[in-house]
Amino acid sequence: MSVVSLTAYTIGDLRHVGANGDAVLPIRYDGAMTLLGPVVGGGPGVCLGCAEDSRLAAQSTAVPRRDEGLRLGGVPSPAHGPLVEALTELVLADPDAYRDRVLAVRTDVGSVTEHRVRTRPEGCPVCGPLPDDTAETAVVVREPVPVPPGTLRGPNPLTGGDAVRDALVDRRHGPVDRLSRVGDGPLPSVSARIVSDDGPQAGFGRTATFGEAERVALFEAVERLAGMRPRRTRTVLEASFADLGPDRAVEPTRFGLPDFPSPHVVPYAPEVRTRWVHGWSYSRGTAVAVPEHVVYWGGTPGPRFVNETSNGCGTGNSLTEAVLHGLFEVAERDAFLMAWYQRTPLRSIAVRDGLALHLSDRLEQLGYRLECYDATNDLAVPAVLALARHTGDGPSTPRAFFAAGAGVDPDAAVRSAVVEVAVDVESAARRARVDPAEYERERLLRMLREPELVRTMEDHVTVNGLPEAADRYDFLRPGDPVTPAAPDVPGHDLDALLEHYVTAWAALDLEVIAVDLTDPVVRDGLGLHTAKVVVPGTLPMTFGEHDRRTHGIPRLRATGPLLPHPFP
Repeated sequence: MSVVSLTAYTIGDLRHVGANGDAVLPIRYDGAMTLLGPVVGGGPGVCLGCAEDSRLAAQSTAVPRRDEGLRLGGVPSPAHGPLVEALTELVLADPDAYRDRVLAVRTDVGSVTEHRVRTRPEGCPVCGPLPDDTAETAVVVREPVPVPPGTLRGPNPLTGGDAVRDALVDRRHGPVDRLSRVGDGPLPSVSARIVSDDGPQAGFGRTATFGEAERVALFEAVERLAGMRPRRTRTVLEASFADLGPDRAVEPTRFGLPDFPSPHVVPYAPEVRTRWVHGWSYSRGTAVAVPEHVVYWGGTPGPRFVNETSNGCGTGNSLTEAVLHGLFEVAERDAFLMAWYQRTPLRSIAVRDGLALHLSDRLEQLGYRLECYDATNDLAVPAVLALARHTGDGPSTPRAFFAAGAGVDPDAAVRSAVVEVAVDVESAARRARVDPAEYERERLLRMLREPELVRTMEDHVTVNGLPEAADRYDFLRPGDPVTPAAPDVPGHDLDALLEHYVTAWAALDLEVIAVDLTDPVVRDGLGLHTAKVVVPGTLPMTFGEHDRRTHGIPRLRATGPLLPHPFP
């Protein structure tokens, strides 16, 4: 085994290290960093190019790390020579232990840290090519998934203790490079910042303790990473729907096409070619192709007929669990949008959950009254619309905030919606201080008059908080609250529960399709699975009026113009 010292190199040079088949320990120098490993050549592991790619990605999205001519380098520090020699001997004593690890020495402060590295998420021809996406890779073998009574989460010893944090958080290589706590809100909140090519992304957790909020944020980070770009298979099918036909693929109009010309998409026609991935139709019991851009909401290449969001993504301790939670999110967003666009009068719901009652008191202190409504529709998944309605005066104070929750436990759905709306009320004040232009009244009034100016998620929230927007939600009138009843569904087997909804929705001519997005590294290390659930015929959540998609959704029967929704 040899040692190679790289004091000046380009990204393109890295692929040649270890290419002759002999085991090599590369030592790279980049500014004040000395980087030992990973060991390459002579066996399986992570190549040097992938290790450097993740390090540069964590530094900044502005680093042109895919430029093969990008030059890096540094000068060895004489003062740290003995330290580097000792670390070299450590690696040489057990080289196979460092085929996916890097030792980093900061020569400015003399610190040493160890970092686990992995193959590029999109796969690498040198150390980890992804298998092709085919109908066979989408096949789901169904079996019972028992869970303890009263929960929809199965046990998973791989995520106990600090295992999730240890597997995901690495400030130098990601995939999560930073955990941030926010303690001045109604609940302990944690954000898990993601290393991503798709702009600022993070997972969020808001629970009763910081420890649990951190876990939730990291689980959501897993979900977001999996939902942005393929990590399990390589997309190879490029065709038009006319080429594939309805037996092999889902006709794109069934997903809802944009209501207006959008700058983000191309007009759909059956002859237009695009990229397709395979999902499993639980309704048909067979694999079916879905446009790649309907599944992944990151920057996938090729023509796009719609501008997709993370709507319908779920993560769980089994694929069935992930699919079920993705299905509940589809039901939640569909219920909210159906009620909003159709101006459906909804019944008031009694709040019984302890945390939700605490947040109701907190909102009252801030001048807001909490109202919860039963938004359950024909999908028969208990759904809740939460409204924080301002009870005071003042044109500069947002008058309303909205949120939603859904699931087979109505009280848990209420809690989810109330947590979301309470956090939004208080975070709005923080955003107004940081970015006052977002709340500039004349800007919002113009947006109220010209809905096509609504472009972002924040626009949807702020324009509907204007006093002048109150008539948009005057169909929501509090009445005598009712206690929601839990649906009569299977409670001890997640597969049986999933089959219950697949069958019920089939009677509504709705097909349940899931695409397995699971990252193999996360699955093998943490036992976590991720799925994207798409149900053609349900209303998809979109942000920005140019990307609103209701065209081709026959269940929507609105009698008036569709106004921008207030979903956060």
